[in-house]
Amino acid sequence: MKYINGYIIQEDKNSDYRGVDGSGLISTLGENWYLNDKPGYEERFAPFYEEYIGLDYYFVEPQTFVGACTDINYIREYIKASKELGIKYRVMLVKTDIPRPVCEVDDSVDLKFLGYDYAYAMADYYSAVYNEVHGIFPQFKLNANGLFETEEEIREYLKAREEFVAAHPPYTLESGDFTIFEVYEANI
Repeated sequence: MKYINGYIIQEDKNSDYRGVDGSGLISTLGENWYLNDKPGYEERFAPFYEEYIGLDYYFVEPQTFVGACTDINYIREYIKASKELGIKYRVMLVKTDIPRPVCEVDDSVDLKFLGYDYAYAMADYYSAVYNEVHGIFPQFKLNANGLFETEEEIREYLKAREEFVAAHPPYTLESGDFTIFEVYEANI
């Protein structure tokens, strides 16, 4: 069963990759929740994020929580502040098979399907698709958003990934609380 877990906001760098990994460590990759550390804005955004979105393993068991926002008003405030600062942003809506949190989507939100990602469920969002497919699994083709187009395709990749992990030394690939994300661009 797929659950609508909520929203992720990311600085938009017009990257070919449009998934959930938003570490911002690579200049072409936007940063997720980018106002949380911005002077003058951290007090406005970080406390809510820390309490409701950026939970870690001290608070929740693996595969029981997705680091996504269910509060559309928080997202709208983030958008408002981004516009004030002239920061180009994008909002994603994500679905997974993890049951928490669950978000209701207002009919006014326009959604565009982007594809399937495989990333950490928690707010780090490290994406195996973004970081591995081009270099280690080039036999898999990604769509124009740098994601898998179908759930069948991502499951084929996961099978190949499991076989690779079994045949290579430990820690050759990143391991962690990964889940399949169904990713949509949300026009709010």
